[in-house]
Amino acid sequence: MARLEGGIGDLAKDFVCVRVIQMRGIDTSVFQFDYDLTWCGFFLNADLTVYGRYGSRNAGRDKSDQLMSVDGLKAALTKALALHKNYPANKATLKAKTGKPYAQKLPETMPAIADQFKQDDLPKKCIHCHHVWRGIRRTMMNAKQVLPDTLIYLYPFPDSFGMQMETADGTKVRQVVKDSIADKAGVKAGDEVEAVSGTPIVSLADIQFILQNCADNENLKVEVARGGEKKSLTANLCGDWRKSTDFTWRDSCYDLRIGFQSEALTADERKQAGLKDGGLKIKPMYAQSPAKKAGFQDGDILLSVGGQPIPATEREFLALLRQKFLVGQKLKFALHRGGKKTDLTMDLP
Repeated sequence: MARLEGGIGDLAKDFVCVRVIQMRGIDTSVFQFDYDLTWCGFFLNADLTVYGRYGSRNAGRDKSDQLMSVDGLKAALTKALALHKNYPANKATLKAKTGKPYAQKLPETMPAIADQFKQDDLPKKCIHCHHVWRGIRRTMMNAKQVLPDTLIYLYPFPDSFGMQMETADGTKVRQVVKDSIADKAGVKAGDEVEAVSGTPIVSLADIQFILQNCADNENLKVEVARGGEKKSLTANLCGDWRKSTDFTWRDSCYDLRIGFQSEALTADERKQAGLKDGGLKIKPMYAQSPAKKAGFQDGDILLSVGGQPIPATEREFLALLRQKFLVGQKLKFALHRGGKKTDLTMDLP
């Protein structure tokens, strides 16, 4: 994409193109996006008004670009240029595309990043995008604060309430899940989302940005084009829609873990451990991690922590750790290992 191929070059002539390769010195009060992306495009006015973003990701490194395409970028560029043509008359509608500033706007001034980069084995110059999530979250965690859902279930997709989008144009609805929030709102396959909560949309990333910053229970106004007509729909976000978001593929997820990854149990493993539901198996263990030093082993089955049953998915387990317990708190884990139950304790890192 950076090579401006596939017709992108013609559109790019109407932009001043700037390539940024790391986050040191970047003003995060303006450049807010999903920091676990491998690539992100911003479309800005010279006064730093955000026209839109492009770039989405929902999987690990081998599938990190499956939600991006040359056609998708072209569609977003075209819509951004249309917004620019009507600027500044439409400036008020673009206000929500700039989020609330973080406590520190420069990544290198975030306490957790500053502490991390004091270590000799880490690069001194390049602050990666995913380090910003560490700067925000680990700073809170070290201050003995629990993480809100918005810092765990990052950048939800419209899939979370039943609206699945096209890759070739992230504003077009590919499919609507039956009986979902989107379905009940009246969204149809083929609809083109033009605005959400009054904010013009140029890409899937724009929708994600709005969802990241909206309340858990909110009436989301969705304006769509359908068959030459404009329709205004209302999606009543409710329940645990945000918590359906899988975040365990993220590089920044390392900071939520305690030294290992985990996976769901098979029916046989659950039976052997004496569980009716829930429980997770450790795989793999990180070398020299706090959990390894505490005595955890690959293949251990987690039964409970701090008296709380272990849920059936890793994302629920990590949310439990970071929303029910505090850094430094001594936790007792009940395990099933080699056919026997055992306990381990560790201070939550």
